[in-house]
Amino acid sequence: MKKLAAYAFVGALTGCAATMSTDGVQQIGPDLYMLGGLGNFTDFSGSAVKARMFREASLFCANQGRVMSPVGSTGQDSGLGTYASAEVQFRCMRS
Repeated sequence: MKKLAAYAFVGALTGCAATMSTDGVQQIGPDLYMLGGLGNFTDFSGSAVKARMFREASLFCANQGRVMSPVGSTGQDSGLGTYASAEVQFRCMRS
């Protein structure tokens, strides 16, 4: 019975981690993009979420043969009943 409860708990945490990722790159203007979303359940800092999003933005631009250039960002640390979150805006520049 303890093993079943442990598997259920791990499964629930895994499900939460899967849903707490970024929402994907969205184009919001000519050559202007954003990423936004919640961190994982282990993220307490909005800065950690922001750093992960900028890494994803860099990869997005690199896949286009370009270099990511940050435009702006916001972040919110986790609190009572809330997850850490962030939003980043960026451009993909020719290198």
